[in-house]
Amino acid sequence: MNALQITELNGQRVLTTKQIADGYGTKPRVISNNFNRNKERFYKGKHFILLEGDYLKSFLSESSNLGLAQNINKLYLWTEKGALLHAKSLGTDQAWNMYEILVDTYFKAKEIPMTLDQQIAAIATGYGSVKQELVEVQDKVTDLTERFGLPATNAAILNNTRNIHIIRFLGGKDSKAYHELGRKVFSEFGRDFKDNFGVPRYDAIPLNQYDEAIAYTKSWQPSYNTMISIRNTNMQMEFD
Repeated sequence: MNALQITELNGQRVLTTKQIADGYGTKPRVISNNFNRNKERFYKGKHFILLEGDYLKSFLSESSNLGLAQNINKLYLWTEKGALLHAKSLGTDQAWNMYEILVDTYFKAKEIPMTLDQQIAAIATGYGSVKQELVEVQDKVTDLTERFGLPATNAAILNNTRNIHIIRFLGGKDSKAYHELGRKVFSEFGRDFKDNFGVPRYDAIPLNQYDEAIAYTKSWQPSYNTMISIRNTNMQMEFD
């Protein structure tokens, strides 16, 4: 990495993918592939800065000396911690030696106080990053609610709703039908519920279907034959 061109963004020194590749003795494609294979270890803002849209256009217009193509639609800039992860991924002596040089010279250079324009740009860039991170978090939360079952509190409420509803159909806990047919009716509800929601057990539904599950439970009815059995069983109690 002879005559390393200094790359800065809002007063922070960073490196392009090509600069890291040249210094670590590899090709930009290898750096990109390592990143794509280990994306879960890289955090935006900590290990890299992703420029897109107007921020990218502005950076390219001010950094023509870096030899970057003007038609790219996104650009990754790597921080000191990002450079460390790339050195770890490669694991070569050249990569580690160059990383130490970067830490001692390139990244440790005295930072120049940002101008007002740079401060405004930093705030704007940070705001854009925060918005993107919020979207990513929201997507992850949505994914979790779709993939995992109910929290304990919601499962308990659903279980209580089921019990109250079915016991009412049986005629209460003191009814003959409750003691003789209760297990059968609860099993019938379980089968219907699992078939309707496609889950292995009633409390395994996704959180985003919780309200629907409550409504289904409150409106569920035993089959016609089961309702006849409940009525006849409770009538026997009256005549006994």
